[in-house]
Amino acid sequence: MSQMPNQPGRRSRRYIDWREAAQMLAGGQTPAAAAKAIGISEDRLMRHFETSRHFLDLIMRAGESRRCLAQALQGAPMEQDTSG
Repeated sequence: MSQMPNQPGRRSRRYIDWREAAQMLAGGQTPAAAAKAIGISEDRLMRHFETSRHFLDLIMRAGESRRCLAQALQGAPMEQDTSG
């Protein structure tokens, strides 16, 4: 069925760059700054943080990447995974 001309329709979906938000949070930015940078409300960011396991994984990976990069730049030996 098609929508009538003056009927409210479903909101269109838009892309939210959760990976960018995760990198900003892992880098020490505040939730308000990260939310503003990706164009959503801080409340929306925090709801996603509380409900999305994938978003938490993105934050953890971004933090680990930053830690490894910092170690490499300092010339410190990196830990190697010997599990397999």
